[in-house]
Amino acid sequence: MAHDHDHSGHGAHVHGPTSGKRMWISLVVTLAFCAGEAIAGLFSHSLALLSDAGHNMSDAVALGLAAYAVAAIKKPAAGRHTYGYIRISTLTALFNSSTLVVIAIWIAIEAIGRFRHPEPITGNLMIGVACISVLMNTVIALALAGDAKHSLNSRAAFIHMAGDALSAVAVVLAGVIVHYTGWLYADPIVSLMIAVFIFWSAIGIVRDASDVLMEKAPKGLDVEEMAARIGGIEPVCGVHDVHVWTVGEGRNLLSCHVALPAEFTLLETTAIVAKIDKMLHDDFGIEHATIQPEENGLCKMAHAQTVFCTMEAHAHAGHSH
Repeated sequence: MAHDHDHSGHGAHVHGPTSGKRMWISLVVTLAFCAGEAIAGLFSHSLALLSDAGHNMSDAVALGLAAYAVAAIKKPAAGRHTYGYIRISTLTALFNSSTLVVIAIWIAIEAIGRFRHPEPITGNLMIGVACISVLMNTVIALALAGDAKHSLNSRAAFIHMAGDALSAVAVVLAGVIVHYTGWLYADPIVSLMIAVFIFWSAIGIVRDASDVLMEKAPKGLDVEEMAARIGGIEPVCGVHDVHVWTVGEGRNLLSCHVALPAEFTLLETTAIVAKIDKMLHDDFGIEHATIQPEENGLCKMAHAQTVFCTMEAHAHAGHSH
């Protein structure tokens, strides 16, 4: 039987994304630039520009899905969606990053082909378009930077845009080398560098999103230390069945059993549970904790002061009758 409690006095709040409007505006700008960059890449025969346009298109998809997720997670919990729709943002981040992995592999394959059969490119056009890309992606990345600190959804969109800014810088470098030296291999080399960066960034998001979906403990949270802190609160006798997970967007939840002295009254137990709850919220960022108190030892149903018992204790008591 779980102990029901609230967070009055130290109410946790969700650090939700606040840049939904910025994402929609960024989406329109990115789509317009993607079309222009792709045309420029075809005209100049630049794989670096085409690869960057492809990455920018994935950014447009990412921004669109991220903006949708910002609106979707505000829908209240209802029916079978007891947690609401907050994990839409995690699914969005996973989809966006998985798409980036595919794009990175495609760019790498195309770059290897260019090493075998290099094509002449227009360096001046590469430099001009890439400079615009640097400016656009940097501005959008800065607009999303604040939410990226506490939202996986916004972080995925931010990494898309920041990655494009860095990629565009590399394209400028390749354009300068081609223009002044005529060394055509600079283009596929830069393309490979872009592919590696995209792949590395995407894998990080895939891993974090998968951790949320697999209900792993939040990153950076020491579960053993947290359990020890709970056990250190007097008069807790023991802690077990500790589970910590993230629903999404920084919403960390916990459930656990704590053993208390058998003589504790319900009022005393409620006070201890509230103390544990506040510590978990303030020191470990746990938004909601379900703490099940139980008697220290087997549950003896004859004791009037018994608060709660574990399922195992109930089963044992049933066998004893």
